[in-house]
Amino acid sequence: MDYIPIILIFLPLLTSIIIYIADDKRANALAFVTQIALIFATLQYYFSFRNIGVHKLTLGGWDQFIGITLRNDYISVSFILTSVFIWSIVLIYGWPKHRKDTKYHFFLLMQQGCFLGLVQTNDLFNFFLFIELTTMISTILILYKNDGYSIRAGLFYLLFNSIGMLFFLIGIIMVYMISGTLNMEVTSYKLMVIRDLGLVKLSFIFMIAAVGVKSAFFPVYNWLPKAHGAAPASISALLSGLLVKSGLYGFIRLNQMFGLEGFKSFFIAVGFITAVSGVVFALCQKDIKQILAFHTISQVGLILIGLSTMEGMQYYGGLLHIFNHAIFKTLLFLCVGNIITVYDSRRITEIRGVFRTMPFLSVFMIIGMLSITGSPLFNGFVSKSIIKYSFSDFPVLDTMINIINIGTAASFIKFSQVFFGKSETLMGESKTDNLSLFLLSIACLVMGLFHVPITRELWGVELHHINLLSLEKWFIYFLTLFIGFFIYKLLIEKDYKLVKSIRHSSISFEASNILLVLFVSLMILWSRVMV
Repeated sequence: MDYIPIILIFLPLLTSIIIYIADDKRANALAFVTQIALIFATLQYYFSFRNIGVHKLTLGGWDQFIGITLRNDYISVSFILTSVFIWSIVLIYGWPKHRKDTKYHFFLLMQQGCFLGLVQTNDLFNFFLFIELTTMISTILILYKNDGYSIRAGLFYLLFNSIGMLFFLIGIIMVYMISGTLNMEVTSYKLMVIRDLGLVKLSFIFMIAAVGVKSAFFPVYNWLPKAHGAAPASISALLSGLLVKSGLYGFIRLNQMFGLEGFKSFFIAVGFITAVSGVVFALCQKDIKQILAFHTISQVGLILIGLSTMEGMQYYGGLLHIFNHAIFKTLLFLCVGNIITVYDSRRITEIRGVFRTMPFLSVFMIIGMLSITGSPLFNGFVSKSIIKYSFSDFPVLDTMINIINIGTAASFIKFSQVFFGKSETLMGESKTDNLSLFLLSIACLVMGLFHVPITRELWGVELHHINLLSLEKWFIYFLTLFIGFFIYKLLIEKDYKLVKSIRHSSISFEASNILLVLFVSLMILWSRVMV
């Protein structure tokens, strides 16, 4: 067990190098061998891990104060389980199209090894290195189509995320000046007695701004719809399902390490603005990938609302929604990838008759849509309900969450028009089978129907109060759909000038950097006034 964390990192890294050196399509089969080995190693590690709760491994026999340390708890193990599952799904999905492409599998496995290192490291600098490596590899995968749009989107993603991580690096320097170590656990103990120091708050602000860029918080999310729109479907699924979550993982770890209390209201406000603005932009889009991309932003905002308190049931709701979102958004992006392949179009007004053309895919996609809109019986309902219940004593916050849910419902009512009618632009059959979509759909149902034993097993949290068969919850869900339908028909379908203006609006690279500085400035101002 002691060395499984190292295996999880280096096995995909070494396999990727072998595939690259071999440069033979037959070597790509090693990717599946590696995934099977990772699945067995992860399960063995989890069942051994249950008996201890926290596992630390310091490499080279050094003291953890100065050595490189890997540390796993139930949060990091949850990320490991999810990432191995999602990467396996993406490999299955992409195999018909990329089975001869050694470079694709090289970058995919290299990305997986770096992500598994990111969620296990207990060192700030290694976290910085891993997140930078994932950024660079993601850039290459975004550029994979090698056309003008993807090159612009990839460079925007690389440069803007790199600027964000410069703030993280400055924050690391400040933390090292204060604590004399980069070990997160040791630093946390040291900061307990000096949390009111101005330099501590400033380092926290810089590092949160960096993970805010990575997670796509308002107002620093402009890179995300560009990147998702340009990347191949399987890479968009990884970006939205997992890689955006690297910033949220960093957000959790930084809040645990610093333990500052005064930013909770700020993060709730940022989460709400992120969620609502994402919904508004999604409603105005006609590109089906852009609709999903902006809903990634919206769901990140909802997750941030839950995580903002870092305690209580709302925190576990936000944490659970990270993994639920990874599953249903991966499902939706992969379904959309198939639709684009068959119809040779991304415009929602040009795609019709999907249910007739691809009935199985339509069922899978409807499961994803029910999940993201919070239908009872599906995974999205559970995590959304936990967050909503936690704020039921605060009418303003409860109303905020209702607004987000109604906007999400309206967007996917708009999206659902692709299932009906008859298309004249059908190009051919998709080369991707339905196995990956079936597995993700089953996961949406399993995470919904068996949420009580799953959350009890993973985090020791009891969720018996989430009733999947409550008539009240079904009524609220259908009422949400009705209001969403009314908003769509009244405001969105007619495509008013304002809707067009929002759809065609774009923030330049220079303006994005100004917004990043503004985001940092607002947090500094908040820390001076409220913290």
